[in-house]
Amino acid sequence: MSQSYSVVTFAYNEAKTIRETIKSILANCDRRITKFTVVANGCTDRTVEVASAALEGAAIPCEVVELALGDKCNAWNQYIYHHLPKADVHFFVDSDVIFTEQAFPRLFDQLVSTPEKNAVTGLPQTGRNLSQYLELATRYSCLFGNLYGLNDEFLERLIKQNIQLPVGLSWIDAQITKLVNDNLEYNKDDYQHRVTFVEGVGYRFESLKPWNPDDIRLYINRICRYKAGQMQEAYLDAMPFVDWPKDLNEINEKILKEGNQKKHDIRTWILMPLIKKRLKKPVGKGLKPQAKKGQK
Repeated sequence: MSQSYSVVTFAYNEAKTIRETIKSILANCDRRITKFTVVANGCTDRTVEVASAALEGAAIPCEVVELALGDKCNAWNQYIYHHLPKADVHFFVDSDVIFTEQAFPRLFDQLVSTPEKNAVTGLPQTGRNLSQYLELATRYSCLFGNLYGLNDEFLERLIKQNIQLPVGLSWIDAQITKLVNDNLEYNKDDYQHRVTFVEGVGYRFESLKPWNPDDIRLYINRICRYKAGQMQEAYLDAMPFVDWPKDLNEINEKILKEGNQKKHDIRTWILMPLIKKRLKKPVGKGLKPQAKKGQK
C-alpha cells in the first residue's frame, strides 16, 4: 500500500460549525487521503443533513455514520472497530475547528518520518496560551483531541488487544495520550514521549466570549467535564488498558460514594453539584449503538 491517510470527524449537534470544518479538512488535505468519515453521535439537530450536503461533489470517498448513542467514546470505538479504512495514518478531529494550511499532509509526513512515534498532534493556534500548549506537547508528550493522528500499526495492536475507551469517559484526550505514550503496555511502566508534532501546524477555534451566556455555559460544562475526568482517571490508572470497563457507571458510583473523603480545590467544590449531576447520569444503558451507514 502506498503511503496514505484517512480523516474522521466526530460530531454531536454541530450543525452550526460542521460545514466550515469539512471545507477546511478538504482544503488542507492532499492526494494521499484515502477516505473522509463523519461520525454523528446522538445528534438531534441538522448535523447529518448539513454534513451530507457539504460532502456533495467531494473528490474522495466519503461516509456519514449515524449513531444513536451520544457519546464520543462510543463513537471512537465504533469507528475504530467497524469503519476504519486502510491507511498508514488515521487522523481524528472535532467538528468545531478549522485547520492550518496543509495541516494533514504536514503532520502525516512528520509521523511517517519518525517511526518510533505512535501519534502526531496538531497544536492549538488560537488563544492566549500558545506557549503553554507547546510546552505540553514538548515536555509531556500531550496529545490534543481536536486534531491528532495515530499510525495504523498502533491501532492494529489496540484492536488485537480489544482495548476500547469506556463509554462515559469525561476526559478523553488524557487517556488517549496515556494509551499512546505507554505503548498499550499491560503494566503501564513504559511511558515514553511517543507523540510528535510540527510547531505552527494545527487548528484554530473561535474563542469563548465572557459576555455570551451560551459561551459561559459551555465553559462551565467544559470545566465540569475535566474535573469529572480527573476523578475517573484515578480508577482507570489503577487497571491495565485491557481491563478497562465498557462503561463508567460503576466507577462513577464509587466516586459519588467516596466524594466527601476527597480533598478538592475551591473551584471544584463550587462546581461539585454540577459535577455530581454529570456523574449520576447513567451512560450507555439500554442502548445497542449500531451504526447506520450513509455512503456517498
